[in-house]
Amino acid sequence: MLDRRRFVEMAALAALSAGGSATAAAAFEGGTADAAAMALALKQGRVTSAALVEQALARLEKVNGALNGCRFLYADAARALAAAKRAGPVAGIPTFTKDLTEEAGRAYTEGCRAYAARLGKADGGTAKALAAAGLISLGRSTTPEFGLLPTTEPLLGGPTRNPWNVAHSGGGSSGGAAVLVAAGVVPFAHASDGGGSIRIPASCNGLVGLKPSRGRMSGEEGRTGVTAVSVNGCVSRSVRDSAAWLAAMEAKAGPHKPVGLVTGPSRRPLRIGLRAVGPGMAPHADVLAVFDSATDLLKRLGHRPVEAPTPYDAPRATEAFLAIWSLGAAGAVRDVGEFLGRAAGPEDVEPVTLAFAARGAALSKEQRGAALAALEASVAAYLDQFDSFDLLMTPVLAQPPAEIGWFGPGLPFETVLERVLAYVAYTPLENVAGAPAISLPLGMSAAGLPIGLQFTARPGQERLLLELAYAIERVRPWARLKPAIWAGG
Repeated sequence: MLDRRRFVEMAALAALSAGGSATAAAAFEGGTADAAAMALALKQGRVTSAALVEQALARLEKVNGALNGCRFLYADAARALAAAKRAGPVAGIPTFTKDLTEEAGRAYTEGCRAYAARLGKADGGTAKALAAAGLISLGRSTTPEFGLLPTTEPLLGGPTRNPWNVAHSGGGSSGGAAVLVAAGVVPFAHASDGGGSIRIPASCNGLVGLKPSRGRMSGEEGRTGVTAVSVNGCVSRSVRDSAAWLAAMEAKAGPHKPVGLVTGPSRRPLRIGLRAVGPGMAPHADVLAVFDSATDLLKRLGHRPVEAPTPYDAPRATEAFLAIWSLGAAGAVRDVGEFLGRAAGPEDVEPVTLAFAARGAALSKEQRGAALAALEASVAAYLDQFDSFDLLMTPVLAQPPAEIGWFGPGLPFETVLERVLAYVAYTPLENVAGAPAISLPLGMSAAGLPIGLQFTARPGQERLLLELAYAIERVRPWARLKPAIWAGG
């Protein structure tokens, strides 16, 4: 199999070096149709949106019992949308909306038991952008409570499982979106990222996960400052689908010049910083092996990898990020109390959330100011590093996908926190810096679980990331690999 992979790589490299370009379809030969293929079939009249919706609903029924990626299905509403004429760049294609985004009249639980029966009052900015792009949301994808953890195992609804091995997590917080895409139910799905929540489940499930720059996406143009960490995007099986999602959903007037539709690789050689060891413990041997293999691949693609030591005080940045994260949890718990008309307790909110909230509520004004100053200093050093190289490559996670229960709600908070810090060692600072990042599925663990690597750039440089991703995808056509639980064609 390794010899076959090298043969594919060398053939694609030869085509690229000769100035030719493999067709996008060739990268997905033998796989179920991606969104770009669906859009073309719709345009040519070879399929209807109604048919695509019915096919997706059938695929969901086939696998959701094992994966638990969708808890709230709106099949009749999806059929009605498919029957109507849809406009927009990705019109008529089925998807899912993460259950952290408000949609009028639909479940809006945020993975919290206190909100089990809550419905959205109005469409949020992201929901409006999805509708304007013409997408058809089949339902709500699962998330951990308030998106706080890198796994999707809320007490409300139970764990979401990895289609490569159901004993393992599909990641978080966009875990439901990722497992449904990885299993072939839909080609891409809405996801959001406040500390790695697009990139982490993409890595766990063998997907592409593009985290946009702060202020890039429609409805987020006014978000500024290091505490505005959350952004919206998607997870997908193909680079061209992530590129199409970005082009369809990006703001037309915001802090960054619109990217537009990126359609292929650039032949420009890049200096790419390498940082294998993150702020937590050293990466697992399987992660390091994938990192080393990707480094060799970058060289064969004509790029120049260079070692890139961490330029900021990593322990200080981690503590500061935890302070901001805890303040967010405290705000979420206060909101629950206002919703219930009483103080939220362990029967309403998970113990880990309550512990995070207690940390946040205990922070003094001086401590909050010190955390903010630490993040701003870390961001300045983080951005300065791009004076030395074009992109940075790191692992996404320090370990292969965790087993279900590794971050279990019944564990002591200090145990969960220690494990989170060791697991999520690479992704949060991009959120603080407002920088774009993309996770690409570049290898597998010895146990057959996906491992992703992350590429990051200066704010506004999504095009650079997508162009590199296209080039890598052509020599590592990951969409041909299918998980054990697969509903696609």
